[in-house]
Amino acid sequence: MKRIFAIALICSLLCTTRIYSQVGSHFAMQYDISFGIGDLGDYISAASFRGATFQYRYAVNSNILIGIDAAWNVFYEKKDYDSYTMDTRTLSGVQCRHQNQVPILAAVDYLFKPGSTLQPYIGFGLGTMYSERYTEMGIWALENNPWQFVIKPELGVMYRFNARNAAKLSLRYYSGFGGDLDTQSYLSVSIGFVL
Repeated sequence: MKRIFAIALICSLLCTTRIYSQVGSHFAMQYDISFGIGDLGDYISAASFRGATFQYRYAVNSNILIGIDAAWNVFYEKKDYDSYTMDTRTLSGVQCRHQNQVPILAAVDYLFKPGSTLQPYIGFGLGTMYSERYTEMGIWALENNPWQFVIKPELGVMYRFNARNAAKLSLRYYSGFGGDLDTQSYLSVSIGFVL
């Protein structure tokens, strides 16, 4: 958990330096609500209401933005008393399941109406994702924390208040694969501000 906090802190400090004052660049902070899909959705079916995304974008031209993304989403679910089989072991009890997802990506966005107040866009990102899966059951705990390769398509819209500030709404799909876990996928609905 300390590693995740350190990564998030470093990314936010890097992104909030005065570099964002360059012409054609912006910094965005968003609140995420996420839903696990596939293996992650099978492991934790509950939605995650604990998530944040930090984005930095630089305008290559009026339509194309490039930059970096860093996010942190926390999934949690407490399961009922039951018998659970893992590998060759079967244990009975109440299970608490935790999973942290920390994707760090290089990203590109394409704006459809760069000069207008309402700016729809599509985006794509490539990078790495740290997954921390932690299962507690009584006095026992299992932990798995691989790094995975991740891709991220994104659909969104920005509503411009002025030349520098905007509200931002987006839908992102993360798919991380490789490492000791199966493919870890989730959808994030995000709302936030461009500064």
